[in-house]
Amino acid sequence: MTKTYSFPLFFLLCLSFSSFAQKNWYEQEEEKKKDTNRFTIGVNLAAYFPNQNTAVLYNGSPNVTNYGVEFVFAQQVYQQRFNDYFQHPYEVVEYPLDPRYQTGFELGLHLGYKFLPRFNGIFDFNLTQLDYERTFTVAIQDPNNGIPGPTYQQFPIIGEENRFFLNLGTQYEYFQAESSAAYLAVFAHANNIQMQDNYFVVNDQQYNIFHFNPNTSNQRAGGNAVGFGGGTGYKFKVYDRWWGELMYNFYYSEIQLTELITEKGLQHSAGIRVYWK
Repeated sequence: MTKTYSFPLFFLLCLSFSSFAQKNWYEQEEEKKKDTNRFTIGVNLAAYFPNQNTAVLYNGSPNVTNYGVEFVFAQQVYQQRFNDYFQHPYEVVEYPLDPRYQTGFELGLHLGYKFLPRFNGIFDFNLTQLDYERTFTVAIQDPNNGIPGPTYQQFPIIGEENRFFLNLGTQYEYFQAESSAAYLAVFAHANNIQMQDNYFVVNDQQYNIFHFNPNTSNQRAGGNAVGFGGGTGYKFKVYDRWWGELMYNFYYSEIQLTELITEKGLQHSAGIRVYWK
């Protein structure tokens, strides 16, 4: 009787052990997968909406720099060139009334680490180039223009500025589903700002505007500053381990360009993030 049931009992024990081992292996694999999924790496692509307070740096007026448009007009080396172009007495009568940057394109690297079920540590390194393009007005005292008063002519004035950002903070996922999530974020923010170019154009010729004494070696305005930021976003699974994200961020920080042009304000960005986890 004992021998009759020994084999089925042994078979059931082996089956149970095999099932337990298989389950344990599966759980270990899933745990490894979860651990791997803690890390994310991706790319940020966004439109950057700068605060306009520091755009005045590029308007070339004597209120901003002693070496602007009028300084260049007065240089002996250019006198004959300007006299040939204008042919009559001339003077600058109006600088850009509404200095504004154009909307920039923000590109960056994103790193993330899930340290709690609803919390992710985040690190972003982003950069953008801001363009400034306005006009200033010159009055030309032409007695033969057939109108009362001078002839007015506008000329383009151009600026280019690079901005680099570091954001370090955390995301809280207030909504989670199998293939989507929504979050709020807060982060510390640091920036590096560098003026790249500032010039105006007359008769298809470029003339540089200086923001320091032109005889000094360093002519580029810029500086470093810190601040803070926050944002929100919606994550969704695209394929396998690839995810997409719609995001919005704001930054409140100081922008340092010169001693006169240092302003605090809000900047904004909105775009997408594509990442692997």
